[in-house]
Amino acid sequence: MKRLFLDCQMGIAGDMLTATLLGLVDNPEMWIAKLNQMGIPDVTYTLIPKEDKGLQGYRVAVIINGIEESEHHKGSPHDRHHTDHHHHDVHHEHSEVHGHGKHSEHHVHSEENVHGRGLQGVTDIINSLSISDTCKQNAINVYQLVAQAEAKVHKSTVTQIHFHELGMLDAIADIVAVCVLLEELNFDEIIISPIHVGTGTVHCAHGELPVPAPATMELLAGIPMYADYQIKGELCTPTGAALAKYFSTSFDNMPVMTPTKVSYGFGTKQFERPNCIRAFIDIVNDSEDTIIEMSCNLDDMTPEEIGYAVEQLLLSPALDVFTTPIMMKKQRSGTMLTVLCKVDDIDSVRDLIFKHTTSLGIRYHRCERYILSRSAGDIDWEGNSIAFKTSSGFGVKRHKYEYDSLAAIAKQNDMSLLDLKRQLRKKED
Repeated sequence: MKRLFLDCQMGIAGDMLTATLLGLVDNPEMWIAKLNQMGIPDVTYTLIPKEDKGLQGYRVAVIINGIEESEHHKGSPHDRHHTDHHHHDVHHEHSEVHGHGKHSEHHVHSEENVHGRGLQGVTDIINSLSISDTCKQNAINVYQLVAQAEAKVHKSTVTQIHFHELGMLDAIADIVAVCVLLEELNFDEIIISPIHVGTGTVHCAHGELPVPAPATMELLAGIPMYADYQIKGELCTPTGAALAKYFSTSFDNMPVMTPTKVSYGFGTKQFERPNCIRAFIDIVNDSEDTIIEMSCNLDDMTPEEIGYAVEQLLLSPALDVFTTPIMMKKQRSGTMLTVLCKVDDIDSVRDLIFKHTTSLGIRYHRCERYILSRSAGDIDWEGNSIAFKTSSGFGVKRHKYEYDSLAAIAKQNDMSLLDLKRQLRKKED
């Protein structure tokens, strides 16, 4: 299993994530050339090696009609109106404290909205690119997330939303590049750290708003985040929040890893600490696995009710479900319900536990486990086929007959399971 861990101690933005991923591919210059061949109008990607406080990595500049994207965001909104040939909203909201050199909020209700790009306009550009259908759909889906957030914040609908910052070509370039590079890297699991969002306020057309700005905060709902008050600025952009929300398989602190590759993707603004996303790749052997263990204590359910809950959970993606007798407060007897599941299935299994039990809270933690390789087969016994499973690894090899096969043949031949197993052992010898 190939895992990616993104360390977002300085937030996350589309250009930083693009630079980080380019540091993970085998030939970054070749991939920059491929990105420039996708066909985004008037856009050129440039890969710039960068060092900050001893860390070596990359920065990606997106050039639009000869002007770097960060240049579009300098000065007042009126100054920018004269330099940005792709966007003409003079009321465009502007961040004064942005940690990555881009703005925060994107949509303002004004007569100039007709000049913004709606979701359909963005979709048309993406569908015209020379990239895979999967990449196109992923990029469109990321924009859908942003559109939903904007619509909710502005009490509008997705079809009425006009993108300004995100409808601009530089943001399309960031999102599409991330989709293309993640398709190439093909991770089985993407773990993202809690996201540092920064502190302070952002200046926009509505006035001073706290960081994270409303649409960004809407995208961050359900995602672990924090602020370090020594860092002033907006560190998490809406583009970065949407990409994290869409592509992550989990948000957590760094698991135990054996990194095979590390990269650093830098933003443009300088801080007291390196302004970068740090990425780690590791390969987990087939004999190792990561699962989630969830548990809760129950003291107000009958055995039949607990049994039904266990049955329903066993029908779910859960890997295993079991109960343990426990003694609770005031010497009340109770039952601890434990459920094992894969990382990707934590949300659905969690919801089932709450649905079928009276628990008010569920404990969970990530477990690393060793597993044996498994295969299935069957053996002939007097004209009957008996299924079995073989497991091997770590110096052992064993096989076990399937109970249902044994029971059916034992009943058919009026035998006990013990007698049937003895005869099978003799045949093996």
